Amino acid sequence: MTTISTATVVTAVLDRTFHYAYDPTELDQLITRVIEAPTHEVGLCYSWDRPCRSWRAPEGEAFPEHSLRVATDPDREIGALSYHHYQHELLDSHNPAAGEETPPLLFDPEGDLWFPASASIPLEQARQAITEYCRTGTRPTSVEWQPGQ
Repeated sequence: MTTISTATVVTAVLDRTFHYAYDPTELDQLITRVIEAPTHEVGLCYSWDRPCRSWRAPEGEAFPEHSLRVATDPDREIGALSYHHYQHELLDSHNPAAGEETPPLLFDPEGDLWFPASASIPLEQARQAITEYCRTGTRPTSVEWQPGQ
């Protein structure tokens, strides 16, 4: 079962729409929504002490210093992740078993940028990493990482 601190709010941005999870049930639903998003929609997840906003407000920053970018292809049962801790880390998930047949996933639909194929991991492993990030707000340890682009 997923656990989340009552002081933690998870924000997912899908297709320019903000979605929030304040409790474990909402978190499970939000992670499923991110995983099952259409292939052309890349999700951004934030785990923080407050909801993220699309603008800076007088009470402080609109986003935390870290995020998890998520791309999935549920039909192929794969996902790719990019963990970004601003000023510190930019890492993509890494699948050491990836080969020439491993498909790359879309990183940024507006810029037509793609993850390397080596970032494509099994969808269940991606789900575990997303859950870990949402619970902790830190880089998931349940997947291997490689330098991001």
